Amino acid sequence: LLQSDECFGSYAVLGLGDSNLLLDRQTTTAKDCNQVAEKLDSRLEALGGTRQLELGMADERTGLGEVEPWIEGFWLSVLSD
Repeated sequence: LLQSDECFGSYAVLGLGDSNLLLDRQTTTAKDCNQVAEKLDSRLEALGGTRQLELGMADERTGLGEVEPWIEGFWLSVLSD
């Protein structure tokens, strides 16, 4: 990821994972299959970026139901600025 400590502006991260790919499918959640999204969100924050919207995490196994509300929130946030 970026090495500079200079802020580049606003950001929003939506992780799209698939817990079907994990060994223990019975107890996994969207959080378990979105570690890359979590790391990216943390790194962008550490670089001084401004989080435009809370980190979104969705899981293919559960139908990606979190995606549409997150996208709607994203556009509301972008258009209100």
